[in-house]
Amino acid sequence: MINLNLNHYKTVSDQFIDSRVKHPESDGRKVPKDTSELPLGGIRTVNAAVMVFDIAGSKKASSSLGRLKYTEWVGLALHLFFHCVDDYDGLVDKYTGDGAMVSFSLGSPTERCQNARNCALKISEILSKILNPLYESNNYRTMYLRIGIDFGQIRIERIGKRANTHLIIIGSAANCAKDIEQYAKNIDYFQNTAICMGYDVVYNIPVNERKFKDGTYKFNQITTFSGQSEMDKTKPYPIYDYNGRYID
Repeated sequence: MINLNLNHYKTVSDQFIDSRVKHPESDGRKVPKDTSELPLGGIRTVNAAVMVFDIAGSKKASSSLGRLKYTEWVGLALHLFFHCVDDYDGLVDKYTGDGAMVSFSLGSPTERCQNARNCALKISEILSKILNPLYESNNYRTMYLRIGIDFGQIRIERIGKRANTHLIIIGSAANCAKDIEQYAKNIDYFQNTAICMGYDVVYNIPVNERKFKDGTYKFNQITTFSGQSEMDKTKPYPIYDYNGRYID
């Protein structure tokens, strides 16, 4: 059973808001960065679950909220999301301004896919039960999120110069996760989040976790992409909408 206790994230939210009071925008605010021990120029090839998330309508929000409110709106959300990523043994490999690419490469393939799925579920709940109620009470814009997840072999490399380095992630799982996140535009949001994932993620989820108690599936196939599965060569590659939120 997934632990859905939100007290920790509520505390993180309160601490972050208090920190903002002590360090106003004029002093500069930076989204926390996750780092790894990979040295500059080092490359690591791993089988990982890759999660891409993106805030929907971010450009419209920037225009309607204005610079200061938009910074508050995005910054608090990403702060909580990145804490959640860390709690599920994920690594933020690429920060995109209004989203991120995250890899889960610890544990067995099943554990990596479970961590990615559970992180997506927790992020969705944080958005629905903490962030959007707070935004509503402060007359901010409601936030919607798209999440795409895939599993497969990726290459992670650290690039940059001196202290200013970045991680890049390359591989079909990373590309597919991004395509899946974009496809999530075509499905309905559930609790302000649309979650889609590739067949190889579902392949690694235990059978007993694929259904609700009434026997209906949590994973619904919605389309296929060109290419094939890395797990069993299934082609074309099935893509699923995940409905297994917090209702079972």
